[in-house]
Amino acid sequence: MRKQIYQYQESIMKNIEEGGCVRLSRREFNKILATIGASGFLTTYKSEIVSALEQAKENDVKIFWLQGQSDSACTVSLLQASDPDLYDAVEELKVNIAFHPTVMPSFGDEAVKVLEEYDPDVLVLEGSIPTGDMEVACTFGERNGKEVTLVQWLNELIPRTKIAIVGFGSCATYGGIPSGKDFTGKSPTNAVGLYQFLNGKQPSVPAIMIPGCPGHPDWLLTVLAAALLGVAPDLDEYGRPEVFFSSLIHDNCVRRGYYDEGWFAESFEKSDMRYNTCLFKLGCRGPMTISACSETKWNGGVNVCMNAGAPCIGCMHPGFPDETSPFFKEQSRLEIDTTKTLFSTLTGAVLVGAGAYIAMHAYREHKLNKERKEEEK
Repeated sequence: MRKQIYQYQESIMKNIEEGGCVRLSRREFNKILATIGASGFLTTYKSEIVSALEQAKENDVKIFWLQGQSDSACTVSLLQASDPDLYDAVEELKVNIAFHPTVMPSFGDEAVKVLEEYDPDVLVLEGSIPTGDMEVACTFGERNGKEVTLVQWLNELIPRTKIAIVGFGSCATYGGIPSGKDFTGKSPTNAVGLYQFLNGKQPSVPAIMIPGCPGHPDWLLTVLAAALLGVAPDLDEYGRPEVFFSSLIHDNCVRRGYYDEGWFAESFEKSDMRYNTCLFKLGCRGPMTISACSETKWNGGVNVCMNAGAPCIGCMHPGFPDETSPFFKEQSRLEIDTTKTLFSTLTGAVLVGAGAYIAMHAYREHKLNKERKEEEK
């Protein structure tokens, strides 16, 4: 397998040096990712990713980056990509990104004119999409004195996109924080992500979802490079690249052994790594969230939430934030369906122990609720 990988790499390098259009088959691309992993791919193919981005600039490939309901954290995340070479490539490319409200030098009518006069090769969305009677919550540009909504722009640009559509971040993919239900049981702006927005629309190009709050910059660069190299990565049922979304965070967490032993942190005062404890009792959502966070980590592969003493809040989960809330509250039961890989690997003794622990917690919770009700009387 390693020999095949070297052959693929040599083929890519040769095509790039000759100025040709690089094409890997989906099978080859995913075989490489499955063998050496996302981190290995980013390291091994660093020069190819950089070359793909530089080639995009030379070939006038147009990337449109739209921003919906967001705090621009995903843009900040991208500009802090871990590898200096990748960072430099993005820095070189950013002024030539055809449209990006945060980093583009033009503004006003001149900026919006780009959306009307050119077709995007890659369309990236950051932030959620307000819909229905709250569609006007996100607008940019005007036509005949009337504001143009994000929904209108998406309906115009999606059919014109040539290579790929990418949702970057939890808000852009599945709605994220803006889609969270308020006390009336609905999102204040009827916010949705691309996944819901594209339902029934059947775009002619791949629609790739990269959730996260914020999205992981290296994952986006890998996906963009793959798209520019003519490769569409395998996607799961939620449109996520399987290389980054195929296993539970819990399964690869460095604290997993403490969970199996039943060593749990009881408070945030003892949540850092020196105490050798699992953060399950502090509300960790790793057992219900599929993502490669534990493997690729963040900040140049240095850290991830759980290693820093903070339980996972499930920001990569399609149901974030409602299905992973309330944060920092212990789960009274394991989500058996979403933790099937966990249950398939645990021994009978561990399952009995985990079951006993969960049953005891449920009993204590019931008892506390009963006591509270009696006090209220």
